[in-house]
Amino acid sequence: MPTLDENRDGSLPEGCRDLSDALKRKSASGAPPIPEPKLTGLVLLPEKVSVRYLMEKTGASDITMTILMQELSIGGEISRSIDFDDAAKILKTYGILAKRGRASAP
Repeated sequence: MPTLDENRDGSLPEGCRDLSDALKRKSASGAPPIPEPKLTGLVLLPEKVSVRYLMEKTGASDITMTILMQELSIGGEISRSIDFDDAAKILKTYGILAKRGRASAP
């Protein structure tokens, strides 16, 4: 049977009404948010964008792009196309601003 910590009385921190308030406060005081990278480029993209094109623009490898898509909760595979909004999120992590428009031919 676990022993009780005699130093803990079960009271909530100052300003907390219930346990959910205490948990929110604890998670809010975690690590500071990661600053966004400085924007260094601009690309015009159509509504659907090939993930391979994004890899070409950013220099990301297959594995890096797959992990980044998972971290950003973007569904899809690197052999497919994704929506403009998802492509813009990916490019923003590399400091590239995406705008809607017709992409220029290489």
